Amino acid sequence: MRYVDAVTDISIADIKVDLMRTAYDNDRALLNTFDPRVVLLWSVLFMVVPWLFYDPLPLAVLLGAAFVLAALSQVSKYLLALLLFGQVTNIGFFVVMVPAMGGAIRAFGYLGDNTGRVTEALATLDPAVFGEIWAVAAGATARGVDTALTSQEVGIDAVGAVVPFFLKLTIISVVSLAVFSAMSPRKLSKGMLRLGVPRQLTFAIAYGYRMMPLLVEEYHALVNSFRLRSQVPENTGFLKWRYYAYLLKLSVKAFYPLIFNVAKRARVTVEAMETKGFSRSLGDEESRALRTEGMMIRTRDVSFVFGSILFVAAVWAFT
Repeated sequence: MRYVDAVTDISIADIKVDLMRTAYDNDRALLNTFDPRVVLLWSVLFMVVPWLFYDPLPLAVLLGAAFVLAALSQVSKYLLALLLFGQVTNIGFFVVMVPAMGGAIRAFGYLGDNTGRVTEALATLDPAVFGEIWAVAAGATARGVDTALTSQEVGIDAVGAVVPFFLKLTIISVVSLAVFSAMSPRKLSKGMLRLGVPRQLTFAIAYGYRMMPLLVEEYHALVNSFRLRSQVPENTGFLKWRYYAYLLKLSVKAFYPLIFNVAKRARVTVEAMETKGFSRSLGDEESRALRTEGMMIRTRDVSFVFGSILFVAAVWAFT
């Protein structure tokens, strides 16, 4: 499925396929064709590079290059959409939510300060009581709107000031997604193992990758089993809130059996690994060399690193 189709066509099956591609080998991904040690060191280097720029233009160029790399690495469209949604909501918080909350607080504060005027007008039964109430409401509305507009101007200025910061975080996030979504868990663990990372940690990372699609599949099966044994609300209520509450209840119910199944699966895995001598091989150099044999830095790996450095130098020089 193309990235554009993800806006309209979203299904559980597509999410499962993306998770399976992330958890297992993805030979067509660009970064998966390089030596994992080179890719890991390259990712660390290019998590530092965005902090060397301060203007939005070079950061936008780097962000475009990061998205191209993510597309070539076949990063999950749902992960990219979630990342972009987070950044857009951060900006919207400054532009929309902060002014709205500030205006509402100012308006309610004005109403609280002028409650006495309304109470006195109601106590005297003066015919002008409705005019007094209208004046208080109009004053509260005017002050709330004025505060909201002023806060929005300040928020827009704040967004302009923090746009480079958001761009830097987005670049680092996209590069991280491209690296860890493109490389298979086996290659990732081998690269980390050759770089000196303890084998316990590399095994935990690889095992977590492998377990992720299985857990999603099992959770989906549990939800479906609860749906077969329960009844959907006939009256969904306003905006279908009863139906969504029903789905939320099923999700919570399916979560607890999943925890017990994960614990059981982890215990079986530990027993199987110990039977094969996993703990004994942790400190064995021959075992480490056997697992990482065949790894070799080739010309294309070096060309990829130097090409990236030349690209950053060009962005520095011409933007």
